[in-house]
Amino acid sequence: MSTLMRKLVFGIIGLIAGLATWPVAEFILSLQAAFPSYLVFTITVGVVFGAIMGGFMGSIEGITLSVRSRIMPGIVTGVLVGAIGGAIGFLIGQGALLLISDQFFHSNKAMQSYGIPISRTIGWGFLGFFIGIVEGVRARSWAKIKVGMAGGIVGGLLGGFAIEYLRLLTPAFSYYRLIGLLILGFLIGLFYGLFEKRFSQGVLKLLNGKLKGKEYLLVQKSIHIGISDKSDIQLAGYKNVAESHALLKSGKGDVIIKSIQSEDRVIINEVNVTEQTLKFEDVVQIGAAKFLFYYK
Repeated sequence: MSTLMRKLVFGIIGLIAGLATWPVAEFILSLQAAFPSYLVFTITVGVVFGAIMGGFMGSIEGITLSVRSRIMPGIVTGVLVGAIGGAIGFLIGQGALLLISDQFFHSNKAMQSYGIPISRTIGWGFLGFFIGIVEGVRARSWAKIKVGMAGGIVGGLLGGFAIEYLRLLTPAFSYYRLIGLLILGFLIGLFYGLFEKRFSQGVLKLLNGKLKGKEYLLVQKSIHIGISDKSDIQLAGYKNVAESHALLKSGKGDVIIKSIQSEDRVIINEVNVTEQTLKFEDVVQIGAAKFLFYYK
């Protein structure tokens, strides 16, 4: 899968997440009067929104890299992180509403037109923040967490803005919340993909085998390559690849590759190496797998 297709898949899964969230959200909103307080209602809505969207977004890495073993852990991590983030985000939105109403907007019209939408948009931004960091938490990667923070906040704020102002601009339209959630999910996924590309140190593109054409953005500072499920770049099905075969180290604009065990060969441009800094359009061979290294 190319990096362009990867970004599109991020956006599409975000759309599906928004679609899946909508009927559950409508059901809970219809029960608002049954909640003991508006605070409990707000937390419940936030938890549900975050858990559903986080679960879908957590599956992306396993799907785009064709690693099934990462899908379920990603979903579980996404549900947990998303639920926490949803509760926090919606509470922050309520806190922002109280602060804004005291400091800036004193008429009901101003509150309805600006105060409530702005405060809720802030809450959506924090929800996007937590949904965005799901993959970084699962991978325990600070680099991926930073990508998710940036992409999630931007996507959450823009998507939240769309939800709140669609409500104001089309009050008679019954499906404004559905359209808003679709936009929210799509933008969180899309901006994660855009920032992932922005923060990457380069790309490895597989040139052969069953995963031919798949591109791996080098975002993390340390990337393990092997056939193990724990490898960041998993080469299951390729011959002569060890469980943990090679290590990529990124920093200061350079990407260094080295073999983990002396008997596990790493070949660059048909020359056997133990450790080397990669250059543009180097061909890297690990076992039967061949990669092209380039910047994008």
